[in-house]
Amino acid sequence: MAFTPITVTGEFLSATGEAGSGRITFLATSTMRQPAENITVAPTEVTATLSASGTFSVVLYATNDTGTVPQGVTYEVTERIRGASLNKYFISLDKDAIGGTVDLADLVPNIDPVVQVNYATVEYVDDAFSESASAASINFNPTSEILSTNVQDAIEEIRTRSRYVHDQPSASSTWSITHNMKFYPNVSIVDTALFKVVGEVTYISENALTVTFSHSFAGKAYLS
Repeated sequence: MAFTPITVTGEFLSATGEAGSGRITFLATSTMRQPAENITVAPTEVTATLSASGTFSVVLYATNDTGTVPQGVTYEVTERIRGASLNKYFISLDKDAIGGTVDLADLVPNIDPVVQVNYATVEYVDDAFSESASAASINFNPTSEILSTNVQDAIEEIRTRSRYVHDQPSASSTWSITHNMKFYPNVSIVDTALFKVVGEVTYISENALTVTFSHSFAGKAYLS
């Protein structure tokens, strides 16, 4: 059977009861396939912008259709509402939803909300100011670590400093990584075939770590 389209709707209000403004994004956590139908759905970010009344409607595919592999795929939902902190969580969409429609408020996140630091993205800053202003036109006072002189450049500088890619060209069961990021980052490992590999991460300091595996291989480590 083909994938079942599900309409996801929702309404957002501010703390004072006014219509919310902003956007909601949905991104599948993995590619979904239907081998019997030769259909593949790639994980592509879908964005719904709130209307003047604070509502939205978007069509996504059910995550539990018969014949869909892998099972257990979810959608990462990111709420970017003006005046509110960034909110991120995961949902599943049932193929048997009544009328093929669900309200986001009725979907209980299937895992705990993602706890994260809220960075001042270009999107957030632009929303916080008038349409004529942008992050590039807002002055930023350089610091000992961030040298940019406007907010947009400062954001890009922070993004660059908050991620690191380690290339492991030779096979090894222990990877030593010096990243100099000045914090303890998340680590994601892939081999040369881009298959994800799980290893034991040991933080040496805020600037270095090692990852130990059960076998030797080459690949890349993505830190963020």
